[in-house]
Amino acid sequence: MPRTARKKDKFSPHHVMSRSIPELNLFNCNEDKEHYLSLMKTATIVYRITIMAYCLMDNHVHMMVHPNGGDIGDFMKNINNPYAKYYNKIYERRGHLYGDRYKNIVIKDEVQLLRTSTYIHNNAKDMLWQGYGSIEDYPYSSIKEFTKPEQGRGIADPTLIFDYINGEGAKARNHYKVLLEIQSQGHEAFEKEVEEAFKKGEYKSEKKPVVRDATPKKVLGALAKLLNKATPELPLEKYRKGEKVYKCLAAISLRIFCGMTLKDITEIFKGYTSSSIGQLSGEGYKLIMREGLYYKLTEALSE
Repeated sequence: MPRTARKKDKFSPHHVMSRSIPELNLFNCNEDKEHYLSLMKTATIVYRITIMAYCLMDNHVHMMVHPNGGDIGDFMKNINNPYAKYYNKIYERRGHLYGDRYKNIVIKDEVQLLRTSTYIHNNAKDMLWQGYGSIEDYPYSSIKEFTKPEQGRGIADPTLIFDYINGEGAKARNHYKVLLEIQSQGHEAFEKEVEEAFKKGEYKSEKKPVVRDATPKKVLGALAKLLNKATPELPLEKYRKGEKVYKCLAAISLRIFCGMTLKDITEIFKGYTSSSIGQLSGEGYKLIMREGLYYKLTEALSE
């Protein structure tokens, strides 16, 4: 049977869910959840997609994301695929981990936006049997970004949601707590609506998208200037020694700021395979987040 075409909207929030096959938990321990969160955090930087809310359950994950003009398909693939490889290696198994492709709902208005956010966080009530005192104590959701930001992980951004409930600060956080309690009363009913809504979507958000139109020449030029390289392209030659740091940073920068695939980048890195570019960009992610280099590049490219 052919797959149903997925509804996508690059400028609207999405409710996304991934679930494991029935006979397996997606997460068997806290270390599994920590690994999945690390993949989520990396993907938000590489694909410049905003995670607005999330909750990791034992056999599935809920996220609300804003694509900012990007592709949530690539975003989810680069979270779920590496996690499946990790899982199969750790638990010495083969085969599929997920029951199906991720599911997505396009959020159609601010009412659905708020209901979906509180629904995602209220999912943690099903985890309280593990000894957590409240949903705020469950460490694998974004709830603390909304209620105690100083204790949050910095993965989710509640800004757009808070825009609809009196802005920011303590007033917005308190209002959100009230909404959590109100929505918890209708959790089961909304859950049924969610299942039906995975096939629908039409909302157009007014949030300004992230523009991914930086040219490779501009990105490499900005990077070379920051690292004091006279010629941006020369250090990328395969057998050029002593330039691994620059190559790693160039690979990840082209992915982030130009939206280039690994295969695209091989056209610039002559003699490299997609696999080797993947390794370079993986190391580059760690490097670019140090010493504020990601933010310096972002600033340089916006000039």
